[in-house]
Amino acid sequence: MTFLNPAILLGLAAAAIPILLHFFNLRKLQTIDFSTLTFLKELQKTRIRKLKITQLILLLLRVLIVVCAVLAFARPTIPTSFPGLGTKAKSSVVIVLDNSFSMELADERGVRLKQAKEAALSVVRSLGDGDEVALVQMADLSDRRTAAFTRDLGAMREAIQNVPTAFATGKLEGALRLASSILTDAQNLNREVFIITDAQKNIVLDDGASTGVASNNDSLKLFSKATAVYCVPIGADSKAGERNLSVDSLHLVSRIFESGKPVEIEARVRNSSGDDLRDVIVSLQMNGERVAQRTVTIPKGESRMIPIAAAAPERSANSETGGLVRCTVEVEGDVLDADNRRHVGFVLPPAPRLALIGSRDECAFLSVALRADKSTQNLTELPADALSSIALNEFDALFLVGIPRFSASDAGRLQAFVQEGGGVFIFAGASADLQNYNTTILPALQFGKVAESEYPPATPAEFTSVDAAHPLFQGVFKRSETEGANRIVESPRISRAMPLVRESLTAQAIIELADGIFLAESKRGTGKALYIAVPPSAEWSSFPVTGVFVPIVFRAASYLTSRSQESFSAVVGQSLTIPIAGKVPSGAALTITDPSNTQSTRQAAPTPSGALLSLETLRQPGVYAISYKPSNSAGFGTILSTLAVNAPASESVMANFSAQELSASLERFVPSQEQIRVIDDYRKSSMDALRAGSSGTELWRIFLLGAVLAAVAEMLIARRAVEESAG
Repeated sequence: MTFLNPAILLGLAAAAIPILLHFFNLRKLQTIDFSTLTFLKELQKTRIRKLKITQLILLLLRVLIVVCAVLAFARPTIPTSFPGLGTKAKSSVVIVLDNSFSMELADERGVRLKQAKEAALSVVRSLGDGDEVALVQMADLSDRRTAAFTRDLGAMREAIQNVPTAFATGKLEGALRLASSILTDAQNLNREVFIITDAQKNIVLDDGASTGVASNNDSLKLFSKATAVYCVPIGADSKAGERNLSVDSLHLVSRIFESGKPVEIEARVRNSSGDDLRDVIVSLQMNGERVAQRTVTIPKGESRMIPIAAAAPERSANSETGGLVRCTVEVEGDVLDADNRRHVGFVLPPAPRLALIGSRDECAFLSVALRADKSTQNLTELPADALSSIALNEFDALFLVGIPRFSASDAGRLQAFVQEGGGVFIFAGASADLQNYNTTILPALQFGKVAESEYPPATPAEFTSVDAAHPLFQGVFKRSETEGANRIVESPRISRAMPLVRESLTAQAIIELADGIFLAESKRGTGKALYIAVPPSAEWSSFPVTGVFVPIVFRAASYLTSRSQESFSAVVGQSLTIPIAGKVPSGAALTITDPSNTQSTRQAAPTPSGALLSLETLRQPGVYAISYKPSNSAGFGTILSTLAVNAPASESVMANFSAQELSASLERFVPSQEQIRVIDDYRKSSMDALRAGSSGTELWRIFLLGAVLAAVAEMLIARRAVEESAG
């Protein structure tokens, strides 16, 4: 026998009250013998003996009243069913409902999530008065609104109908842990767990185990032997899931983003179908507008990397979101829509503020090239001696052409300018002081040293290697041309140069000559600097009239002014802590803009290595922006980071457990395999019949009846005793 309210048993101590009162009422009487009463002694002894027996019977009945009443409220139960002996034991039921987006797949019986809800409702309909039920959403364990027992079955039916689809993977172990925790508050003898799922294999795989290795913890027993576990697989006998396309990943190939310039994205598209799929339409959207599409053929069971590109929109059209561009790659025409799209984002920088500083003769080609590009028309031209007097923070990037000498103050200011995010492009020139460069500006920007070289007219210097993967060249040349430097560009003929010395180089080489580095990059703080070994004129080389000149100049203006907006990715349901790039005051409030452009503010946590921002469970797929706006400024603010949140790719793999496999996967959670029952088709069997095995009898009515009968008997016996005493 077990007690559902064992704490009430403490009330058994009250049974001592009648006993104490009984002994308290026993008084010691003094005996005085009268000769005239001697004949009454025998009669008196008989009456006293009868009175004592009556008092003992009353004591027992009063103790029995207290004991039976306490036991009735403690709700004693026995594990077997005895019709007529007591009442059928009530049940505490936890429904684990799989609401991951794979349940949005439609088969011949309809959408699977709708089928799952119907199965859950049939469980609720089988419950009666006194039963209690709780609901666990397998793909969203953070939603605890229904994860507690209720006896309001009408409210539970409404909650089941309103369960939304979650763009996350349901994890069986986490859901069963929550169910086990809920059952600790169960008020009834029978304890049941109903798992309603499409039985996708990823529900029991570890988060990183796309390899198919299931978690193996044989000692994990979440439920007692008294708990029955029912599993209701949805769509187990359907073949609809065999035809499915999914976009599994996106990769931004482009690293420099300019209004009106091409942005290339690579999408991995998987065909989970049993047949080859031809003329699959893959489209690209930017800020909700379709800007490109292509058709591809994907063999059955395989994935393809599909490049797709389109021009970035004009930034002026996106000023209300700080230049944020949300990209979506989508496929069409399959049975599951939820995995047909994936998101990524980037930020279009504002038109850069450029300063071109140098002699007019040496800057002529460069000036024409920069002004030819609309994105760099915000250009200020200054003489070489203006460097010491200008306010550097008024510009985003400086083009320094043939500056004769750099003072220590100039070097320090330029170093700080780059450190704080500025861009500097230094061109060698005929008037440049080699020793001054090697002792001031080049060490300050961490380039190393340069040497002056002259080359015979018959054998001019040429490029020996080009880093075609560098952002300055990315997307400029065809992929086949990146196999060798000579196939990328026609090298200029160089008669004189100031190349960086390879042995002292502390920067990244981009273009090399036989005797040194022609073009190099140095990164310092959040900014960048470039050095090139010739002036942008025809005095030392044919560089200004070769095919490489315009890409370098055009790209350099955007590359040097592009800020380090970090891009992060996460899956729906994940929590994330990300570092914040850029200078943000300690304790400043950051703005998080979600995919629907709803904004919220949050403070980043300062650490010795920089600020960290914690983002709790991310439920909405799409591109988020993290931005900072000083309190005294207007507009959207500066975007510091972008975050692309997408549905997990594992949900698109339509691999499901058989009934036997599903039962085996549940064995490690229960002490005995006999506790598990797989319901192949809940429609063919009444849920009331399925739950008829819920055994147990509550005996509280028997004990309550016993208390009532004892009370009636006590009243009758006490009344008769009083009457006899009066007579």
